[in-house]
Amino acid sequence: YDTVVMGASFRRIEQIQALAGCDRLTISPALLDELAASEGALSRQLAPGCVTETRPSPITQAEFLWQHHQDPMAVEKLAEGIRLFAVDQVKLENQIQQML
Repeated sequence: YDTVVMGASFRRIEQIQALAGCDRLTISPALLDELAASEGALSRQLAPGCVTETRPSPITQAEFLWQHHQDPMAVEKLAEGIRLFAVDQVKLENQIQQML
């Protein structure tokens, strides 16, 4: 697939450690600090090419939006996630700025 999937919304570093090897994760500044302070080696848990599935039938954008909006929780959680990512992005930018 051309779609990139990112792991997100982690609550504990154990969740992140279980996905070690995943190319793209969004990790909050607090959990990054906790991971940096942890001791021991982080071993790969995932490897590319392990599982493949049949490509689903294509749908139009209108069909996608209709299906997505049938699940109020999906709509609300997506909006909440975007807001929280924006807050974390500012925190990360500030942390990086302080390191420079």
